[in-house]
Amino acid sequence: MLLRWKQTLQSLKRTATISKVQAIKNLSTQIKKQDVPTEKLDCVVIGAGVVGLAIARELASKGREVMVLDSASTFGTGTSSRNSEVIHAGIYYPPGSLKALFCVRGRELLYKYCYEHGVPCKQTGKLIVATGPLEFSKLNELMNRGTQNGVDSLKMLEGFEAMKMEPELQCKKALLSPVSGIVDSHSLMLSLVVCVESFYVTFLNRSRVISYILRELWLLIDRDINPI
Repeated sequence: MLLRWKQTLQSLKRTATISKVQAIKNLSTQIKKQDVPTEKLDCVVIGAGVVGLAIARELASKGREVMVLDSASTFGTGTSSRNSEVIHAGIYYPPGSLKALFCVRGRELLYKYCYEHGVPCKQTGKLIVATGPLEFSKLNELMNRGTQNGVDSLKMLEGFEAMKMEPELQCKKALLSPVSGIVDSHSLMLSLVVCVESFYVTFLNRSRVISYILRELWLLIDRDINPI
């Protein structure tokens, strides 16, 4: 059924006399006229990575009826499972930016969530090193930026202090960020899935949203026929 509506939409979009938006509106009219089964939801989250799962958990915990859509066969197959798994302190983003605000606050909330739900994580700290005098100013800039962003406990170290902590290092100075860390992203996502499912959130995998109308929130879903 959904494949047929996709083909209908493509046919309508090829018509030169109407716009894409009008084509989608025409399609939604056809769906209404032919009594195609629809489902009304409070919220639809597109993408079942760590961000999508966290959003779904927050919405569902507030009593919202949520559906999570993802084009893959399971959750977290994209960027969420292909990254360095670092918990960033919030040093690099411009002061006053949303990225800086969300990174610092998000770090605090992430550690809290991991400790409360048994997700493996470790506040390892991080050293940002300068191998020569030309890089000293950059370290000072990062320290000032981090301090403005509200990153706690930043400390400038002499080279011998950093190399005492990490004997394999060769540096002249280093910026120590004690609140940086690492997290097991797969365990984090699995924990979020368990939390989300406890709220009876609906997951729709192998489902790719190809069109929507913002005002009416019509979502036309193209689902793969064969499992991945």
